[in-house]
Amino acid sequence: MQKSVLVEIVTSLQKKEIREVSKWLRSPAHNQRKDVIDLFDYMIKYAADFSEAYQKERAWKAVYPGQAYDDAYMRQVMYFLLKAIEEYLVFSDFMNDKVKFQLSLARSYRKKKLEKAYKQAHRLGRDTLEAQPLRNDWYLLNRFFLAQEEYEYLMSITQNAPVNLQEAADALEKWFLEERLRISKDMLAHHRIYQKIRYDHGLIDQALSYVEEKQLLSEPSIAVYYFTYRALTDPTEESHFDKLEHLIQHESSRFLPSEIRTLYLAALNYCVSKINQGRQDFARRAFLLYRQGLEEQILLENNTVSRYTFGNAVGAALRNREYEWAEKFITDFQHHLDEKERTSIVNFNLSRVYFEKNDYDRAQDLLMKFEYDDMLFNIIAKTMLLKIYYEKDEFDAFESLLESMRTYLQRKEALDPARKTAFKNMISLMKKLLNMNIYSKAQREKFRETVEKTNPLAEREWLLKQIE
Repeated sequence: MQKSVLVEIVTSLQKKEIREVSKWLRSPAHNQRKDVIDLFDYMIKYAADFSEAYQKERAWKAVYPGQAYDDAYMRQVMYFLLKAIEEYLVFSDFMNDKVKFQLSLARSYRKKKLEKAYKQAHRLGRDTLEAQPLRNDWYLLNRFFLAQEEYEYLMSITQNAPVNLQEAADALEKWFLEERLRISKDMLAHHRIYQKIRYDHGLIDQALSYVEEKQLLSEPSIAVYYFTYRALTDPTEESHFDKLEHLIQHESSRFLPSEIRTLYLAALNYCVSKINQGRQDFARRAFLLYRQGLEEQILLENNTVSRYTFGNAVGAALRNREYEWAEKFITDFQHHLDEKERTSIVNFNLSRVYFEKNDYDRAQDLLMKFEYDDMLFNIIAKTMLLKIYYEKDEFDAFESLLESMRTYLQRKEALDPARKTAFKNMISLMKKLLNMNIYSKAQREKFRETVEKTNPLAEREWLLKQIE
């Protein structure tokens, strides 16, 4: 029983849903079996610790006290409970979508040939759709469904009456173009992570040309995915990114949080690629995107922020010398971090802020307490300690940590090879920096040349700064 779909559903229910399901089961219209209600009540009672309680034999004793266990009958009552809860979930989803409700009602009235009732339901559906703020795929698809329903109604009156076929065709076309662009955008993003996967983008070239030809970029959902796709496939044409940035900063209310979050992440990835090419103007743009995305809670998912987004936002602020914002962000947003890793992530990011403010003692104190099972975080923390030791002329500690870090990198086979090489090159150059005569112009120039030519390399800017 513990691994059944029924258990998965029951243990996922929120308090409000539990109350609603309980009412649903007690309505004769949805359930007429008392044992179904009893089983649900039992499961809810022990939902917090179901490992033992959800054994079928124990549940049977609670539902059928004094009766011999019957596995087939127990499976049957479990099945009835599962189906009743599934029906509630579908009903709840349907009733929460007011446009879908009016559309279904209009369809029912049309089939019953209730003209006045049909017109009222259809008008309410259209008005409800246009009054709400979303202009995403759900909006475009429902606009088509409403147009299609109106066509079916007009055709039922007389074959010779004017119909709205063009309206229906245009609505369907816009939905298809939006979906084609959105899916191709997702394909590009997924391919960059899993490069072995190859995708066929189908009609994407024709879709792009058609959008341009028919001037469909006034439709927000078509525009955002069009400019996202263009920015990803032609990063040198920065006007695509400019328009995407404008749209996601001013049209975020037109999309669901999950949808606008993917657009923010696409824009931030574009900024990162430009920063890696030396375009520091994009460091400012990335910071502004992080600031807006977090302050408006767009980059939060289920009211939580990932440690990577949290750290990236701090990093973006530090690159722009926004130290006050970074400290306030860490204080204000720490409760959005997973509680189990909150202290470590907060200390780690505060140490980054203190380091950039040249408050090395406070940064060092936090880094010495830092413990985390993420390899990359540990390497970055050790790298920061190396820089602090060098800045404070603690060269024995600096040399000792260099050797310790070299050994650590050798042992970590799971670390990305390119990233591992970047840090190994950094260690090698830090050793040369330690043994170099800093007052020799010839040695400084030779070191500078080596740093500039070495790829990949972590902390390039810091290494060059030491010989200025």
